[in-house]
Amino acid sequence: MIGHCQIYTFGHVGKGKATGKQVDVQFKCVPVRPGQLVFVTLKTIPNYCKALWTQRHLVPECSHEGIRDEITECITGKLVYTVDKARNMLTVKVTDAPENTDYNLRLCHKRNIICAGEGAHRTIKPQYLESSITLHYSKPLPCLCIEGWPARVDARRVQVCPFKNNLEELWSGITHDLNKEELIWEPLCPVKVSVSLCHADGGKSCQDLGNVFHSEGQKVIFSSVDPHPMLCTKFTTEVGAWIKCPFAKGNFSVWTAKITSKDGQQWAEISTWVKASFSISVCEMKPSPQCKQIEGQKFQTLSDKMKHTVFNLSKSACEVCVCIKVQRVDVRFSVPVLQCDLQCSSSCRVPERSQDIEKILLPALIILTVILAAVSFGRMTIKGKQCKIAKCILVYEY
Repeated sequence: MIGHCQIYTFGHVGKGKATGKQVDVQFKCVPVRPGQLVFVTLKTIPNYCKALWTQRHLVPECSHEGIRDEITECITGKLVYTVDKARNMLTVKVTDAPENTDYNLRLCHKRNIICAGEGAHRTIKPQYLESSITLHYSKPLPCLCIEGWPARVDARRVQVCPFKNNLEELWSGITHDLNKEELIWEPLCPVKVSVSLCHADGGKSCQDLGNVFHSEGQKVIFSSVDPHPMLCTKFTTEVGAWIKCPFAKGNFSVWTAKITSKDGQQWAEISTWVKASFSISVCEMKPSPQCKQIEGQKFQTLSDKMKHTVFNLSKSACEVCVCIKVQRVDVRFSVPVLQCDLQCSSSCRVPERSQDIEKILLPALIILTVILAAVSFGRMTIKGKQCKIAKCILVYEY
């Protein structure tokens, strides 16, 4: 199994004079490849007392600065590019490529070690290497790379990824299955990220709803989700956090809540397109961001598909600045809806704190404009049951 062998003979030396002395031996050139493991063995001839010395040596890879531009096998060429975002186009030029060799270029998606090709590669003849090549892409993903290599067997390849810092592009792949009530995110590139659902408050903050999923490129599925414009997804990586609200645009809600008035009577309506359970509470708006629940004013109701539920409010509601808070409770992930737009003859305010209460009611009015987008179907009415603020009786009308 010895590939290369060389014998050295040392002349006669005096007894003890050579003991412990270092001897330098220069071996003849041995053909090796980058990254190859070489074993060097030394023994005496004849082999006295089975004395044997072995050492292994790993030849540097092509990435080593001393050989990557010197050994033909290591030369891959260099890629210089410009990006035209308006036309989704990359202009690439190859430099320092091996001479008299065709050169291949392509776009690929890098997933860990493998870079999967996107379409056919382009082959450049040696005489055209000075020219630029244009490559078109669909999305500027962080794992989208330009790959180039000399057109020979087992040639080493060079990769550059123009959008490697463009992580925000990954958070757009959110889908919702209305029948299964599932919110699904499938990453288009491998990324280490924590994913959770949160409740947007209309500002820059988003309150976590629990259940954080940790992904390194795997699909994330949230089950039992109620679609709502204020239900958002939070993505957290080592470099930052992003919040995306997939239901913010368009009418995705399967239920709505609103307050209406006629002849001085106020009532709250809940309309739903699916069979659902709701928690409804009456709260008093204080001069603070919170709405304090009024004791004894919390109800729960089950609404059938294509029906709507009505809660009558007494005229005294205007005197204490009443709001209603509605939240779906038959799902795992939902957000509360606060309605405070009572159409009273006099303004609803806390004495001597009118400016403060206006600041509190304004966000509620903004929320109202988002959720008033549906048409009521059928009729299910609640009137009667005496309460301090609200009175309720369940009556079905078909």
